[in-house]
Amino acid sequence: MASGRIDPALLLVWAQAARNGNLHAAADALFMTQPAVSHRLKQLQELVGEPLYHRARHGIAPTPTGLSLLRIAEQIEAALEEARALCMDTEGLLRGSLALIASHSNAETLLPRAIANFQRLYPAVAVRLITTNSRAAKEMRDQADLIFVEDDVPLAGVSDWQQETLVETEIVLLVPTGHRWLLEQKPVPLGALAEESLVWREEGSGIREHALQALKAEGFYPEIRYELSGLAAIRDAVRCGLGVSFVSALNDADQQPGLGTRPTAPVIRHRLTVLHRRAPSHSARAFLALLQQHKTILPSG
Repeated sequence: MASGRIDPALLLVWAQAARNGNLHAAADALFMTQPAVSHRLKQLQELVGEPLYHRARHGIAPTPTGLSLLRIAEQIEAALEEARALCMDTEGLLRGSLALIASHSNAETLLPRAIANFQRLYPAVAVRLITTNSRAAKEMRDQADLIFVEDDVPLAGVSDWQQETLVETEIVLLVPTGHRWLLEQKPVPLGALAEESLVWREEGSGIREHALQALKAEGFYPEIRYELSGLAAIRDAVRCGLGVSFVSALNDADQQPGLGTRPTAPVIRHRLTVLHRRAPSHSARAFLALLQQHKTILPSG
């Protein structure tokens, strides 16, 4: 390939020509004349130093080099479309997309209302939410605009993300209805869990990590015998009598059929936080602003 700076505008012309397979159709799509399109493609071909296409029966067919340049041109088109979406704010209406990755506790307690309010304000923004555990959420940060986790541990070796606390609460015990602890008024001593079968969230869960740290601080090193992924599986396991488990106090587990919650002694502190880039997108910035507005009414332990 010949050396030289390629004007991105030439690549955009080539993208239309390659997709249409016809210079006349490309000219119509670009509001240009066919000779003007031909001239632009000749310029690009001279810069590249190789043919971009060959004549076909009903138009043109890209060469391998032409196909490679088409993929690059389409990346430019996508970037320009994203930039247009970010800059478009007609009568306060944002457009574009917002990718959220959240731990299960965040996804079940804080985000449904926030997303609903955001969609009412910005209906043209497409919101995508992926639910996982806190560790996996951090590892998937390249796919997200905002990450919601259950700790305040900074990302190691990462300078372009920052973290803010949304709510401080506590972790409580999840038990089946009829359990003796539900008849007691005082918190359950963590040492009493040595006599219970424990159902754990999967490794990487913020709930699990906080609970394990609290138990170890009390000198209790529990066996990890039952390990399930997600809150729904935990609820079903406890409801079926497999054992007791831990959930965020924000989860309203007392409202779930066959389940109840009890506080622990000592209290297991739990913090829900959001991570965002230091230069967030317009959509992410709007969502963060909405969270700040509602911060004073967020539930707490």
